[in-house]
Amino acid sequence: MFDAAIALYAEAGWAGFSFEALARRSGVGKAGLYRRWADRQDLLRQTLEARWLAPARIDTGALRGDLIALAGQIFAVRTSAYAGAALWMALDAELHPEIRAATAPYVEATIRQGRAIVRRAIARGDIGASVNPGLLMDMVVGGISNHIATTPPRLRAAMMGKMDIFTADLVDAVLTGVGAKAREET
Repeated sequence: MFDAAIALYAEAGWAGFSFEALARRSGVGKAGLYRRWADRQDLLRQTLEARWLAPARIDTGALRGDLIALAGQIFAVRTSAYAGAALWMALDAELHPEIRAATAPYVEATIRQGRAIVRRAIARGDIGASVNPGLLMDMVVGGISNHIATTPPRLRAAMMGKMDIFTADLVDAVLTGVGAKAREET
């Protein structure tokens, strides 16, 4: 169900994200959907939790490994068949207060989980306590997002082929910028 829901949302956004459309796409009756989810806001939130970013699952024991894993998650969702969901999420949150309210728990949890990666590294002594977790996350997430958004379609296959190199280089540049200890191997 979540695969059908994220695909529908990625294609149509909030305006096309209805139980009727999801029932057609998934082959599950509307009555079954209504038994499981009280409303489509709850369905969207649970879909994001199940099929979008999950930084809480990342803990390699090293900041570099964690950031590379996070960058890989971002690359995967932003280049998948569901990539349109990122655009719709930003637009729909601005246009529909009910979407902003419904997805806020997921968005806030994802941000907390990403920042927790940095806080664990500070606790381990990998980086100084003065490092701003939000800023570090913005550099990694923003770097990946911008790279994907600005790569022309004709270069997309090459970008995908160099994803691992790009993410490692980006993470290493960010870590150098925040004065991380010597490069950790993943």
